[in-house]
Amino acid sequence: MRERDIILTGIPRSGTTLVCWLLNQLPHVVALVEPWLGWRFALTRNPERACQEVVRFFGRARLKILTGRSVFSHRVYGEVPTNTIEERRREGSLRRSQARLGRIRLPKEVAPDFRLVVKHVGVFTALLEGLTHCFPTYALVRNPLSVLASWNSVALPVRQGRLPMAERLDPSLRRMLRRRSDRFERQICLLSWFFETYRRVLPPSAVLRYEDIVQSGGRALGAIIPEAARLDVPLQSRNVSPLYDPSLVRALGERLLRADGSYWEFYSREDVERLLEHSTPPGSSPARCPIQGSRGDPDR
Repeated sequence: MRERDIILTGIPRSGTTLVCWLLNQLPHVVALVEPWLGWRFALTRNPERACQEVVRFFGRARLKILTGRSVFSHRVYGEVPTNTIEERRREGSLRRSQARLGRIRLPKEVAPDFRLVVKHVGVFTALLEGLTHCFPTYALVRNPLSVLASWNSVALPVRQGRLPMAERLDPSLRRMLRRRSDRFERQICLLSWFFETYRRVLPPSAVLRYEDIVQSGGRALGAIIPEAARLDVPLQSRNVSPLYDPSLVRALGERLLRADGSYWEFYSREDVERLLEHSTPPGSSPARCPIQGSRGDPDR
């Protein structure tokens, strides 16, 4: 087990980039956001070989950092950000990623035994079982309704209920999603796949909730790196956001509450119902569900 090389994964839009930013505030810690893992990783469809390439990547990245060379990571303006997606949304438009893959130089010196955290969401979840044999591995989850609301506000494949890189490594996931013609049904199916993978593979202590990280000012990350227990960063939950369409949030919440999935192992229906209450302005009546009874994918 490579104790000082750490895998971070999680549900898309659950705060994994924020976690990387927080961990980078600690001395002798480097956290990379979805770095380029190499051509051999990109081309393989074999999970075992993919895990071997991840091991090789950690070795290469560690050497570059210790010799003062730059490493590749997704970054905004040359730095690891708190969020890779636009913070504003024009009416009728989707938010887009601001991050680009490129070289970053570290603004701090690190000790030879520094901790290296590498974050990928879909691909590391698809490889999770193999990665746990090689690395300490952690996953981040978030209220399932907030996740769905965020997915539907961004121009990313998850909005269509697809995750191409993970599907390449997990053919059963690809087949499961292809059987569903309804976009929102695919989203809920994909959401359950994430939660079920973490429930099945990871111990409860290795699954962190976005809400706990925000409420603790980052101190909950002490589960990953003990020094993080001293963090005290003012953070604000985005579980209820003006960037999310209220009528769609209500419709998604109603559909989610009727569904069964592994997300209920981590969150209660009351957690979703409370978000629905906050998403409905006082005195307003619920709008007609815009996705109820939908057939096919309206965005194709």
